[in-house]
Amino acid sequence: MWVVVIDPVSDRSAHPLSPPPAASQFLLTGIVAISLLTLSAWLLLRQATLVDHDRPPPATVQFSLDINTAAVPELSQLPGIGPTMARRIIAYRQQHGPFPDVAAVGHVSGIGPVTLQQIRPYIRPIPPRDDRG
Repeated sequence: MWVVVIDPVSDRSAHPLSPPPAASQFLLTGIVAISLLTLSAWLLLRQATLVDHDRPPPATVQFSLDINTAAVPELSQLPGIGPTMARRIIAYRQQHGPFPDVAAVGHVSGIGPVTLQQIRPYIRPIPPRDDRG
């Protein structure tokens, strides 16, 4: 009588946990490497060609006002001018009429040369008396 012994370790192809042959490992490593390189190249090229058309260019806004018609909220936006000083400007304008030029704003109590210099860029040019009609 003959006894046949089957060694499960010797039959590696049938064992579910056996490592794949060397050629299969090499092929799998190559496929993964090529996939990673392709993905990296695609991401780099995609970033290089991105153009943002949805966002408008930043706008520059220059705040300016007419010192002869501006109200307290507008005047309060000027540097160094708060609500109290804005009311003084309006009171002076009501008592003495429109400011003939930007320098005349310096006659308002509390506005000195430094404050006048700070607000000058924000005041629209005052037209000559002949053009105010």
